[in-house]
Amino acid sequence: MLTVFMEYKLDSAKRANALSLLADMSDKLAAMGATGYRCMEGLDQPGLFVEAFEVQAVEQYERIKAWRQADEAFCDCVAGGAAKLHVWAFRPAEL
Repeated sequence: MLTVFMEYKLDSAKRANALSLLADMSDKLAAMGATGYRCMEGLDQPGLFVEAFEVQAVEQYERIKAWRQADEAFCDCVAGGAAKLHVWAFRPAEL
């Protein structure tokens, strides 16, 4: 299992549009095999968002990452565009 994090800052003028696009993100990601979707906004940094969810395989992560970074409508709402939509996957550490 991999945990995926996405981090970005919304353009404040496009916040309402971004939130509208995020409203059904849980369902869209679930259709791609993701589970446990969460979307959070920074308490100390309004407009800074983190999304988190789990996937079973690297291929799912890569497909979702490519899809989100190619989503022009959403990336237009991110301050700095797609280049500032950061996506990382983590696997459990072997301790």
